[in-house]
Amino acid sequence: MNRIPSVSLRREKEEEAAPDPAALARWARAFCIIRFDLERGQLVEACYPPGALASATGLDRLVAFSSFPDSMSHHLPRHRSSVHDSLFSFRVPDPSPSAPVPGSRRGFLYGFVFNRQRQDERLPRGGEQKSVVILSHAPYSSLFRLLLQILGPLCFDVGPSALSMVASHVAAWPAPVPGRPMELPIGSAALRVHLPPAADDPGPPPALLPANPSVPYGLFHDADLFAAFRGLLLHLWTLWELMVVGEPVLVVAPSPPQCSEAVAGLVSLVAPLLYSVDFRPYFTIHDPDFARLNALAEGEVFPPMVLGVTNLFFLKSLKSIPNVVSVGSPNPNSTRVLPVGGQSPGSGNGINGTPGKLKLDKLAINKFSPTGLLNSIKLRREGPLCLMTEHKEALWSTYVSTTKPDTSVLNRLIDAGVSPRIEESMSVVNNEILRRHFLELTTNFLAPFGPYLRTTTPSEGSSPFVDPPLLSPFHADEFVNGLAARGAGKFLSKRMKSNWLDLYRRFLEGPNFMPWFRQRRAAAEQEQQRLWRQARMNVDIEKLMSKLSELERIDSFNAIERYLLREMENSRTGATELVTVCEKLKEDLRAAFSVLPKDMQQLLLSNPKRALLLQGSNEKVPGLDGIVSQTSL
Repeated sequence: MNRIPSVSLRREKEEEAAPDPAALARWARAFCIIRFDLERGQLVEACYPPGALASATGLDRLVAFSSFPDSMSHHLPRHRSSVHDSLFSFRVPDPSPSAPVPGSRRGFLYGFVFNRQRQDERLPRGGEQKSVVILSHAPYSSLFRLLLQILGPLCFDVGPSALSMVASHVAAWPAPVPGRPMELPIGSAALRVHLPPAADDPGPPPALLPANPSVPYGLFHDADLFAAFRGLLLHLWTLWELMVVGEPVLVVAPSPPQCSEAVAGLVSLVAPLLYSVDFRPYFTIHDPDFARLNALAEGEVFPPMVLGVTNLFFLKSLKSIPNVVSVGSPNPNSTRVLPVGGQSPGSGNGINGTPGKLKLDKLAINKFSPTGLLNSIKLRREGPLCLMTEHKEALWSTYVSTTKPDTSVLNRLIDAGVSPRIEESMSVVNNEILRRHFLELTTNFLAPFGPYLRTTTPSEGSSPFVDPPLLSPFHADEFVNGLAARGAGKFLSKRMKSNWLDLYRRFLEGPNFMPWFRQRRAAAEQEQQRLWRQARMNVDIEKLMSKLSELERIDSFNAIERYLLREMENSRTGATELVTVCEKLKEDLRAAFSVLPKDMQQLLLSNPKRALLLQGSNEKVPGLDGIVSQTSL
């Protein structure tokens, strides 16, 4: 596990005043210490704020059971060292009636766990387990993993008082700014993180590739994609499709860190697409949804979910799930994932432990192998139940994929050889390569929807005082027919098979399309309104009116008045930008009025509200609830 620099936390500030609950809630719901009691099982030993878990029915037990390796996990580790620390995460339904923090994934809580297993022959049963948990509505994995590496060891050094000490620092942080880099002080150090975009952030336009792939455009950008799927690299494109169309997937791994990292990696694969399917990085039989899933009748369709599990009981109880992927290595001495069959000390690609290119023949992509074919047939025939006897990395799925593995991407990946010292840095490089590719793949896949999200601006010389045109209407059948006529495009045609249209059809019918499209559509409409408002701010009203006929001038006056009243209604919030817009529109209204015929001016002034607008009276405008006054404009 990587350690961040040690920090020094002062207690004086914490003793002076308790952390502001509202400020703390912007980042975290609770900080907990969970202890495994030999007689009573998992227990919440300490929690800050006190009672944070007691307000919701069963939340304390749900968090406690989700904070330890499953007792039925296979390949239970036997560590050589006396202490073994691990980090993992879980996601559970929030039973609390209170509304979550704005911009968060509603209805769920994210748990980030620092688990310590200690072996000591003097202890009952030769060891003990404790977990330190950060519970939050926000999926800020890059931040909370770093914070846990401070809070976890600190709790074991100074005890439960560490919870309130760290909470005091967290409460002093500024409000989260999703999608932006932040520097958050914690004691004598600072955590530098780039938060993922908010749940309601539509992300970049689908026709444009994000300029900087290192910036998170979705959840879990920090997930170690290469390490989690190193033995299944050829299957990444099939897994990408499964996530895009919202297929249910069961992820099986030997340990919670491996399964939660794999689920996070899968969710991150489809960025910048909004992933709307329920996912659980670490799912246990104590989850309230287990009873519902276990009760599914034979032949009943499994709901769209991605479940990360370590308990092999799920292979039998959730046998109706159509896609099962097993990841990770049962090797307890490494959190890194090795290829299938492991790697002997002499089999590295580099020389003397130096990094080298991954050999594609080991991925069975360059040449046909009769033994490999027989093993593949045997693996498919046995099904995922073969994991009951031996863990192996594999994918079992009835899904017919469309996308072909990109060998040019695989050829660029680097093998760290046998040197643990450089393994992490090589994994960073490989993750950048993989993430850049799948970001480009997803962006190109979504590009055909661009015309339905395209904004317009007033043409040069035309009046901006008209309603913007509506965005192009979307009809799924017309979209597919048009796409079939145009083709997949240069990027996708090289990477997809002849049945590529089936992927679009599945996407349109799946659970991810409509939430993403509605969000993108709303963002496009909002952007179009902003562009037209800006055009109205920049227009030279005198020059525009000089080009119009008398009838067009009257229409323009009415349009300016309509927009002014609308902006005055919106300006009740007191936003400086809206006040400036109202002032500009009022000037334009007077300028348009001044070029109207005298008889028309007299007719317009017969309306008291309009007369007040034109005269700039300090009296309150009737019809606007007496709130917006001319002085506020």
